Amino acid sequence: MYSSALSKGFWKESLQGVRSLRVMCMCALCMALSVILGYFYVPITDGLTIRFTYLATAMASLVAGPIGGLLYGFTVDILDFFMHPGYSFFFGYTLSAMAGAFFYGFFLYRQKITILKLILCRLCVNYIVNVGMGALWSSMLYSKGYIYYVTTSLFKNTVMLPIEVAVMAAFFALVMPALKKSGMVPAQQAGKIGFFK
Repeated sequence: MYSSALSKGFWKESLQGVRSLRVMCMCALCMALSVILGYFYVPITDGLTIRFTYLATAMASLVAGPIGGLLYGFTVDILDFFMHPGYSFFFGYTLSAMAGAFFYGFFLYRQKITILKLILCRLCVNYIVNVGMGALWSSMLYSKGYIYYVTTSLFKNTVMLPIEVAVMAAFFALVMPALKKSGMVPAQQAGKIGFFK
């Protein structure tokens, strides 16, 4: 367990996790879960839906760390492209998938999960990845400018932020005992999810 991701041991252990067969098998299971979750969503408005694939990414990065998360994000985006052959491939979205998985690993790997960390994690994913990077890719691919895509994405990601944090907290409360029992996370990490600790 680490108090934060700023420890040298944190990055060393994350790198070792990439070489672990058990960790890679867990990531493969999360990829399968991501494909399944991709078929389920809750529509709120015409342009706003609650999707759940990020839960699989968060769990993979929780187990594999930020370095394993980068590899997971790359692989799951390529897999998703082959699962949906009607879409044209754009590497920017692969970078976004990698960055999102990295942030999950940065905030959740071998650390006590708290509501505050889930909020910080989602702030990075929603505003850096979804708004910042997503608006850049959309402006490169489509006819409208960067500011247009930033403003539309900003509203959506702000509305979704508390919902995604609540869903993640409930999800981890459910799966952490099983991850602890299987030895995928340290016992200290699987305690009750508080706000600060």
